[in-house]
Amino acid sequence: MLDQAGKLSNDDSGPRDKHEATRSLQIEIGGLSYRSSIVAASIVVVFAGLVIGWAGWKRGMESGVRFAINGPSMAPTLLGEHQIAKCVACGLDWPIEISDEGKPVTCFHCGARATVANGAHAASVVVVHAHEYVDAARSISAPLRIGDVVAISGEDMMRIKRIIALPGDLVELNAASLLVNGKTIHESMRENEDLNFPVPVLLFEMDNRREVSRWRGEGWQRNEQRVWTSKAQSWLVYHHRSIHQRNQPSCIWDDYPYNADLSRKLQPAKRLALKAKVVCKGHGRLEVVFWIDDRMLGVTCDVNGQCDLNISSNDAVAVEVASLSAEAPVAIRVLEGSVQFSCLQLARQIEYRLRPHDDRAGYPIRLGSREYFVVGDNVPVSFDSRDFGVIEERAIKGRVESIESH
Repeated sequence: MLDQAGKLSNDDSGPRDKHEATRSLQIEIGGLSYRSSIVAASIVVVFAGLVIGWAGWKRGMESGVRFAINGPSMAPTLLGEHQIAKCVACGLDWPIEISDEGKPVTCFHCGARATVANGAHAASVVVVHAHEYVDAARSISAPLRIGDVVAISGEDMMRIKRIIALPGDLVELNAASLLVNGKTIHESMRENEDLNFPVPVLLFEMDNRREVSRWRGEGWQRNEQRVWTSKAQSWLVYHHRSIHQRNQPSCIWDDYPYNADLSRKLQPAKRLALKAKVVCKGHGRLEVVFWIDDRMLGVTCDVNGQCDLNISSNDAVAVEVASLSAEAPVAIRVLEGSVQFSCLQLARQIEYRLRPHDDRAGYPIRLGSREYFVVGDNVPVSFDSRDFGVIEERAIKGRVESIESH
């Protein structure tokens, strides 16, 4: 039978008295052929039970099995048990992983001291659907794609990771950043815009949370409701300050607010996004410029009425229009129309890259016909293909389709 741990158990009998044990021994000595047939029948029954159990588990996986996330590897996309940090100064709260609830935490937004609420918050619960590959011509499941989040088998439990390279792909390096077939991971994922779990972005600047704005521009005005207006085609420029450098002017670092306990060397962020609420009288035209890797990249877009603005540096092209720098990395201006901005926010996309302790000697890696390269979204701490290498397709147990709770 199967015990509570799911292991095959032969301890299915209770204690027996001396007379019963003697009788049992006589039966065993006098009836070996009978016992052999009983054992054979028992083996058949047990095997049939295992097959039926496997078929039931497989049907369950096909219909969706729920698993709770354990650990920080996929944060902020999926969270294990975690605490909540609260900043009184700017009114923010955010999830963190911390081993000591009494340890001081710095607000990632303003640099003030934050408090950690007592008690743990529940982990994300995901639904995993079975994936089974037969051959190129006949696949039971939909083909796996770059960007899919999957459950893979581990030594002690299943692991949740994101696929960033498929069979036949070439995984290589550009400095510390991972490339697939010469493209960044973000470029590869953009071909699959319907991912259940898009690559997360991490907010680091929220203008409506600041009494004194970090945005400045000649001819621009910010009212008490923190709404920006301008009548001239002048630039409104964001000036960054780092909490890691006592709020001094700085470039934007690849910080992970969830990793409250982690001390590591930070790297400059390479992918930025601007979000805002826009009110336009009639038709308007805007230009947004980012400073990325010592280059200016710009996007021009049209707006009408009330809308949400969401501009990424991934969509920008090289321009030479604004005077920007690493410490003043984002600017916006109105080219046409009368436009108001509110809730200006800046975010950075996570960057899939190697860590200082990762071995670079093994790159580039050409994946085999059934090999995949997987990583976790919490790039600094995830245990993934950068550690244990590529995985075989048989290790992929299912695709993570949805979050049941968070």
